[in-house]
Amino acid sequence: MFKKTKVSAAALLVLSGGFSLTSAPALAQEKLERIEITGSAIRRIEADSALPVQVMTKQDIARTGVTSVEGLLQTISSMSSAGGTSAAEGAGSSTYGNSTISLRGLSDARTLVLVNGRRMASFADGSSAVNVATIPLAAIERVEILKDGASSVYGSDAMAGVVNFILTKSMSGVELAAYTSAPTTSGGGKTQRASITAGFGENSPFRAVVSGTFEKETALFGKDRDFSKTATVLPYYSSGATGQGNIEGAVFPGQYPNDRQPNFGTSPGTGYGNPLADQGKCGDINMALNPTRTNKISPTLNVGAPFCAFDTGSFVGLTPKRELAALTGNFGFRINDNHELFADLLFAQSEVQMTYQTPPLRRGFAAGSNARLEKEKVDPSLIIYPSNPNYKIAADYLTKYGYTALVGQPLAITARVFDYGGRQTTDTAKQSRLVLGSKGVIANQDYEVGFFTNKSQLEGKWTGGVFSVTDYNRIINDPANNWNPWIAGGVQTGALADKLKAAAYVGPSLDAVSKNQGMDARLSGELFALPAGAVQYAAGLQSRKDSLQRTPAPIPGSGDIAGAGGAAFAIDKSRTIRAAFGEVVAPVLKNLEATASVRTDRYNDFGTANTYKLGATYRPVPQVLVRASYNTGFRAPSLPELWQPQVIGTTEQFDDPATGQTDLQVKGVTGGNPKLKPEESKAHTIGVVFNPTRDFSIGLDIFNIQIDNIIDTPSAQEVVSRFRAGDPAYQGLVTLAGNDIDQVLTVTSNLGKAKVQGVDLFSNFKTQLGAGRLDVLLNGTYMIKFDQTSAGGNLSRKVGTLVEANGAPVLGANNGGVILRWKHSLTAAYTQGAWTGALTQNYTSRYRAGNDLNGDATYVGDYSIFDAAVFYRGVKNLTLGLGVKNLFNKVPDIFVPVSNQFQSGYDVTQYDPRGRTVYLNASYKF
Repeated sequence: MFKKTKVSAAALLVLSGGFSLTSAPALAQEKLERIEITGSAIRRIEADSALPVQVMTKQDIARTGVTSVEGLLQTISSMSSAGGTSAAEGAGSSTYGNSTISLRGLSDARTLVLVNGRRMASFADGSSAVNVATIPLAAIERVEILKDGASSVYGSDAMAGVVNFILTKSMSGVELAAYTSAPTTSGGGKTQRASITAGFGENSPFRAVVSGTFEKETALFGKDRDFSKTATVLPYYSSGATGQGNIEGAVFPGQYPNDRQPNFGTSPGTGYGNPLADQGKCGDINMALNPTRTNKISPTLNVGAPFCAFDTGSFVGLTPKRELAALTGNFGFRINDNHELFADLLFAQSEVQMTYQTPPLRRGFAAGSNARLEKEKVDPSLIIYPSNPNYKIAADYLTKYGYTALVGQPLAITARVFDYGGRQTTDTAKQSRLVLGSKGVIANQDYEVGFFTNKSQLEGKWTGGVFSVTDYNRIINDPANNWNPWIAGGVQTGALADKLKAAAYVGPSLDAVSKNQGMDARLSGELFALPAGAVQYAAGLQSRKDSLQRTPAPIPGSGDIAGAGGAAFAIDKSRTIRAAFGEVVAPVLKNLEATASVRTDRYNDFGTANTYKLGATYRPVPQVLVRASYNTGFRAPSLPELWQPQVIGTTEQFDDPATGQTDLQVKGVTGGNPKLKPEESKAHTIGVVFNPTRDFSIGLDIFNIQIDNIIDTPSAQEVVSRFRAGDPAYQGLVTLAGNDIDQVLTVTSNLGKAKVQGVDLFSNFKTQLGAGRLDVLLNGTYMIKFDQTSAGGNLSRKVGTLVEANGAPVLGANNGGVILRWKHSLTAAYTQGAWTGALTQNYTSRYRAGNDLNGDATYVGDYSIFDAAVFYRGVKNLTLGLGVKNLFNKVPDIFVPVSNQFQSGYDVTQYDPRGRTVYLNASYKF
């Protein structure tokens, strides 16, 4: 067990694509044990694997200067912004601070995240992925990225690949570390981190390592950056957000739900305009004149009615306020030379506070999605009555434009409610795990048995800016209160302001717990000898129970909180999965090795699935390695995908290409789907590594992945665009009222298939230069195709674009992010004595974004972000670092989104809005 064949570390580093500033000088002398490689249960030399694995060491992580695990993963070329979730996307999207990983753009649901080789619990927000924001950066020893999917060892659901975070397992002494960073542009976005790691018994029968981490980040807002401070940049985009004081139409008070009179406005730009817009005074109510909104053509003036819109840009949080406290531990007790007991634990608590614009309110947001409003028969419209002294403002305006039939009628008015300030969520996520087990040797066979329990707990809370729609509407619609929707500043005063305080809501939004618990066991060793070497095997059993309980707080759960989405219902579901796997590695010839593995998974709710993987490595000459693999995969729908209750709420904004209406928001049905089919995949890779000298290597891996029965949730825009285009798969998802859209169904569905093909390229070069050594490393990914076909047979070619040729969003665009054609990280590091300097280029290629207001195509150009760092190690046990991220303070190109991101001016999934950021880090061991 503890005496393994030694091999040269040079081969491991060169052929894996790994890189470390501190390990390179000792390559000729350093020796490593055979290790267990992510993707295989058989211990071997990493360079001999048929699977492409990229390794990032602790030193590599320090060199990047990143502030979080999320930031670290964005530097890896095979990671995609498409299909993942960033913490910044929490503005208006109820992500609860979740941060996830998407390999190849195939989504976080198909990217398996491990810690020390075992699964974590999925985030309790109802997603299918692990929240990597709860993994402490300071505790990570290395990260291994398996770029080949459907692992027979870890799970056939890892269709895109596996990311394995290896935490520090052994050390002697104490290490203190600190990190601080600040953007050079004023505002927020500052980060501090401190950690302490202590260990003993590295070579003793009892060993222990414990690490504690505290991280803190300050918020950054749209107003703090020129590129994001406005949501209107003509001709690219204009804010369509609901404004204050726009007239929707006449209503019949007290006749809920049929209270609308004919010719009622159904979107921000289809009503009768705004009296203050006509006077050029939108700014008086914190609004801006919307130059793209003129509807209900005047019968007297033959011009469209002018509108006020809310410019959201400056109010939105670009990065949240975040705090993380984490404790990790790894313990071992060696009973004798053949057996060891071990324990592995992690506890982390993350608090994320996101602040963004005040909530909108109008009839369409309240009707049909608020159980309490309906039960108490409160009018969904915000009404100004003819008896109100402020009614004259509307009457004079309507008379001027010839809408005399409306004068004297109760009128529905839109609101952007400033009375409670900006919306603010404070969400606490707790992640815990405990693994207890034994490993060692029995009859010359390696074994490991482990029992594990993982839990993700989420406590969501509204801490400002929201209110009860029922209570607010009841107060506003009381004729005695004389509501003034055109009051200066948009904030009510006097007695009405005092009454409105009763409608404020501060309290919980959601409590949720996700768990996985179970055990695993495996055995590995040699079966028999062939002329070229021993045939090795591994076999294992796994059993786990996954569960999810989500309990919305009563008031938010009823749909009665403005700006918090529709009603929500509780979930309490679980499933059991049992699996068995086997793996064999056979040296067919001295220079040819074959690998085969099989896996069977039995779900108590989806039956049995059998998958397999084949692989081979071949060395025609010592300097060349050729490797190939083929695998099949299976992913059952997750518990949230199946059982998230279907509810009626309000859609995000969308445009209707058939009627020309823009920024529509209508009734939307969202939720899970118990009729989902499982996904199935086939994938193969072939690669070659050329190592002509010990100082230079270059390699590439070509990957091909096909996934059938893709499970996803379409956006309202995708459904409407495909419905209007005649795609048969979308014809039952839209309800019309005449030719106008009345309701959109956006439940989780099987949305066709995807074919993905690309190339991973890596190169490593080192040479003596002057009195020091130069190391150069390149890791890049080129996407040849990402073709997704809808269930109706329509094809989206998604590489390098967010839209089709006609400007409609590509399939899956609602998730945000883009499939880049090319992405790379290129690092040059120079070491002389105690000093090391490094310069890194992070490059992303050009892609097409949404069309501008004229219908013309827009593009986000090529990006080259340079990071620089210098490290000093001239004092024993002390390391100091100084670095700059985004050295030249490159700002983003103007970005026209097709997904519903709240931030303006840049692609939130691609660009770090902090800009140029200076950081310092230090560590000391004693």
